[in-house]
Parts: sequence; C-alpha cells; structure tokens
Amino acid sequence: MKLKTFVARDLKEALSQVRKELGPEAVILSTQSRRIKEEGAPWGWQPAVEVTAAVDLEGNEALDLLGGGTPPGWPSPGSPLRQIQDDLDDLKGLLRHWLQQNGPPFWLLQHKELAILYRVLTRAGLDEQILLRWLENVQEMVAQGEEQPLTLKEGAFRHLMHTFEVVDPWKTKKEGPRLWTLIGPTGVGKTTTLAKLAVRSSLVKKLRVGLISLDNVRLGAHDQLAAYGRIAGLPLVTANGRGELLEAIKEMADLDLILIDTPGRSPHAKRLQTELRQLFSGMPELEHHLVLSATTKECHLADAISGFSVLPLTSLIITKVDESSDFSGVFNQLCHHKVPISYLTTGQRVPEDLEVATRRKVTELFLKRYQLNSKVTRQREGYEKLSYA
Repeated sequence: MKLKTFVARDLKEALSQVRKELGPEAVILSTQSRRIKEEGAPWGWQPAVEVTAAVDLEGNEALDLLGGGTPPGWPSPGSPLRQIQDDLDDLKGLLRHWLQQNGPPFWLLQHKELAILYRVLTRAGLDEQILLRWLENVQEMVAQGEEQPLTLKEGAFRHLMHTFEVVDPWKTKKEGPRLWTLIGPTGVGKTTTLAKLAVRSSLVKKLRVGLISLDNVRLGAHDQLAAYGRIAGLPLVTANGRGELLEAIKEMADLDLILIDTPGRSPHAKRLQTELRQLFSGMPELEHHLVLSATTKECHLADAISGFSVLPLTSLIITKVDESSDFSGVFNQLCHHKVPISYLTTGQRVPEDLEVATRRKVTELFLKRYQLNSKVTRQREGYEKLSYA
C-alpha cells in the first residue's frame, strides 16, 4: 500500500493531485484545513487543505495481470463522464469521513442512544443524503417529546426502517393467472431464483405453476429450467420473441402462476430499453421483478435499477445475500429509488434458500458488517444490542 499526504490551496486541487499521482483507485483517509507560507501573500500565510490518501498497489497490479482496462459498461478513463463520476465518489468519501470524524450534530448529543445510533449508521455506510433525511425525522420526533408512544431509540429505528419499501406480491389482487417476469443483469441468479419461486409456489402454496423461458442466449439456461420443471412436474414452454410469448401465455391461461425467465442483459446495452419495450409493452398484466445480486457494487446497482426501470417494476429480488458482507449498497439504493423489495435468496438450495423480505431483516443485513467488525467500538461506546421496533 502506498500512503501519501497532499497539500493544496483547495479541495478540488488536492483531489486532482491524488488522482494524478495515485490513480482513481486511491482512498481518502483524512482531510483537514491548515495554513501554508506563500511568498507575496498577506502576512505570508494562505489557507490550504491537507489530504492523506492511500492506494493498494497489489490490487492495481492484479488488475493489470487480468488485462487491466475499464470494467464493461464503465466510462473510459479520462472521459468527462468518468471524471465527474470520480469527483462525486471522492466527495462522498470525504463527506462520510467528515461525518465520522466530527460526530453527530450538537442537538443529538443530548440523547446518548441516538448519538450512538448515528455513529453506527455512518460507519455502516448509510448514504449521507439518507442520513440527513433520517436526522430531520428524528429531530422532529425529539421535538414532539412526550407525545411519542415509543422510546426515542425505538422511534429512531422505526424511521430508519421506513426509509425503504417492502412488498408481498401475493397480497395484490389480480384477475386470472399471475404473470411474473424475472429480469436483470447477467449472472445475478434469475433462473435459480425462478426455480425457487416455482417449486415453493407449487409444493407449499399448492398452486398450478407454468414456466416460460425467453432465455435463448445463455448456454444451458433452458436445460437448467427444464430439469427443475421435470422434478416438480411443471410445464415448460420455450418462446422466441413477443409472438411466441403471447401464445405460451394463452396456452397456460388456466394456471395460477406463470413465471417467465428472461436472458441477462447489461443495463448499459444501447438497445436494452428498446428491446424491453418491444417485448413487454402493452401487457399491463405482467409483473416485472428486477433481480439483483447483493455482491454487486452500489454504482452498478444504481445503473441496473435505472436501466430496467423503463418497465414498471413490481419489486426487487436480492440474491446471493449469503455471499455478501456489505449490504449498504443495496440498502442505499432501496432508499433512493423507492422500488419495494419482495424476496431475498440466501443460498443455492431449491426452494429452501428463499425468504420474504421484511423491514427488520433488511435493516439487520445493513447493520451486519458493523456489528461483526466493531466489537471494540461497541465496548468503548457502551453500545448495547439494538432492538427493532
């Protein structure tokens, strides 16, 4: 790891120096104001900013060995869009660091449990905009005083858990069969998730379930789904294009649930939105569930939700929860986009590793990384295990 301190006249100039010398992968460790002596300046001193940054050389070397370059779908280095993206990432990191270093607002210090919770949220990775909205709600709650039926800690947690939406797709009334499409990027586990939903609905809910495969891109996708269909005794139809899809739906009109598997697509594909409209437009009976992986970086989660939102999204299904140690990206995007979450998958077992999402479960996953890695901090701050209202 290479560590270096940069001194510049303002923050923008300091960040430019960091990127120029350490590259875009550099991490900002600290920032502080100081004064430097400068010839010709009044009194010989000028205000300045000192930024300490570090970069993992081994990580960059590993990227070079794998071929280097820019990940698919990312703006190329040096492009104006990439420069803006880098600037925003740097500023978000600096703001989060400032919040961590300077602690909660003064009014919050009068309430120890709330101040501790504030530190927990900043260290767990809660987005600063969401954090500020949460603070506004908590401040209003504190101002109400004894009118609140809950304790301050319970009320603060209630506000946190209502920053995102959850939904049970079965509780919405529909005429005729339920038609669910599973859409999303490549490799997030759509086919396995669809199999879990199919087997669970057939064996547990005792519903008549049919499967339609639109995935004629990924090698073996149809065979994988066909195997699950044979095991559970579920009919499977392969469709190529909108016309065959409509025919398949018509054939299964007497069923309770029709699950439609789709090929994985990059949210950056130029024709993605056009193709989705051509395939599914004018079919309001379809309920579109966007499948995303908990292991995906937050910026890619945001791109996926924006890209696939050309369709009216019924819910998000988050997969590979068991493979992720950081749920903050998912939590932040749930809060930003307000698309409700319906299911979580926690392994490869069909259908066991599928569970309905709840506000409590999602919040526990968000705080898991902090709870696992901050035993010393909890002891120092007298932190007690938080209850969920």
